[in-house]
Amino acid sequence: MKAGILMVMVALLTPAISAQEQKLVWTCPVHREVTENEAGQCPFGERQLVQTLVQIAWSCPIHPVIVESESGQCPICQRDLFLITEEVRFACPMHPEESSHEAGNCSICHMELVASTSTRPHQDHNPKHGGMFFMAPDNWHHLEGTYPEDGVFRVFLFNNFSEPVNAKDFKGRAVLKEVFDTDTKQTRELVAYPLLASPDGAYLEAHVGAGALPRELTAKVQFERGGEFERFDFIFVELSEDVASAPVTASSSDAFVIPAAPSEIASAIAEKNIQVRKLVASGAINEIYLPALQAKDLAVALESHIDALPPDERRELQWALKQLVRSAWLLDDYGDLGNREKVHAAYDWFDEAVEQIRRVYP
Repeated sequence: MKAGILMVMVALLTPAISAQEQKLVWTCPVHREVTENEAGQCPFGERQLVQTLVQIAWSCPIHPVIVESESGQCPICQRDLFLITEEVRFACPMHPEESSHEAGNCSICHMELVASTSTRPHQDHNPKHGGMFFMAPDNWHHLEGTYPEDGVFRVFLFNNFSEPVNAKDFKGRAVLKEVFDTDTKQTRELVAYPLLASPDGAYLEAHVGAGALPRELTAKVQFERGGEFERFDFIFVELSEDVASAPVTASSSDAFVIPAAPSEIASAIAEKNIQVRKLVASGAINEIYLPALQAKDLAVALESHIDALPPDERRELQWALKQLVRSAWLLDDYGDLGNREKVHAAYDWFDEAVEQIRRVYP
């Protein structure tokens, strides 16, 4: 993700929360990135969403220990702080098992519950080194791929709070060319280079030879000994610059407004589809989550108009809306994982659902 893009996600995709204003939202206890305004089921595991009290704060992308109540700069490295979401819990100081998302008193000793905050995992997917930032399929590790100079490919590794981890604990390779064998149903690598840890363990690096931009590279990284090598697809249109970037603010992007009329909602969904299609075609799969999840919110809004339709169109729209919501979450998930093949498959479902909606509302 481009530096600061998380701020747009916080501002446009989660319930409106000002700095230090607390608000109840609904989240999945397993897939914490799923946040909704209303009760329901997680689109990934169909678990029931639970209420969580959240508030916005500001943190440093390099020094996560720095958390402030307002925007500014990190006192350590002077990088611009970015928005994060914190969970707020109230617990008894004597009986910590007595906790709630609401203020009150302990049911055992009647002491007043004390508020504490914790940063939610997966809140910071901003690049730290000017590259492309992805989440690993284990939902814990993250990595950032960079192309700092011609022929040099680097991969930085992080935990689920986007804190750096020692690259010496991982293995990987950079793949430049591969083919799909129709007989074995396997992908065969034709050109690949080892990703080797730097002496200080700051990153994995492969020297892949000079090549013209844009440069397409695939990192295959093993996160656990004996585990699978997971795939991450990168397209670098320019050399990566390891510099701090000014955060993007919500005011610098177009405000996301859901229209009132169903035909206008359908038109807005089609516009979001065009945005997603362009991002998929350009290879910027780490940025598709924003228009995809905005389309999901539009689909949820359109559902409230479904009873006004004739029975046949109602059934057609119900199917399309369900598929769009599901595929939007998949686009968010696969884009975050950096898997281009799965992104293309999810987009086919997404596009099919949009076309079905446009047939109901031409």
